Amino acid sequence: MKRVTKVVTIALVIGTTSLSAISNDYAITDNYKLLNDMKLAKKQQELIINISQALESESVNMTTLKNSKERFSKVLLGLSNGDNSINLKGTNIPAIKAKLSEVQTLWNRELTTLNSLISDSKNREKAIDRLAPIMTKMSEAVALYNKSYSKFRQKSKLSSLVSHHMNSYKKQTFAFNIIQ
Repeated sequence: MKRVTKVVTIALVIGTTSLSAISNDYAITDNYKLLNDMKLAKKQQELIINISQALESESVNMTTLKNSKERFSKVLLGLSNGDNSINLKGTNIPAIKAKLSEVQTLWNRELTTLNSLISDSKNREKAIDRLAPIMTKMSEAVALYNKSYSKFRQKSKLSSLVSHHMNSYKKQTFAFNIIQ
């Protein structure tokens, strides 16, 4: 009878440990501090596409263009420095910060061109052409956010497994002490 009890206890401890590790995995990865930053960086790409489409249309809707420019500028600054109003933490990761700085430099040049569209519509082609490098650099920044998130998930999973293994070991030790 004691042997059956030991086997059942060990099976229960081992079986529940792997299930709890899987259930905690989602909660751990949800704690990534830059998750919202990463999502908004991806949305920046959509804004670039919207600006490009607005510029390529027959008549440029200046209100839409102005709103898109302001939104892009605000989020870009928030990605670098943080912005509580749009829940951005900002980053201290050197590679991401450097890439965002490159995007900012290109964007400042683009803003000058976009602002001159109001008085001179022949700058439209120039403005469209300058969006491509911004999109490329923004895509690289998003890739860096994804890489950072993947590393965070790996560390979280490893930490979770080690923690659950240690807890499992404690439970097994406790179970064996009770049975003996």
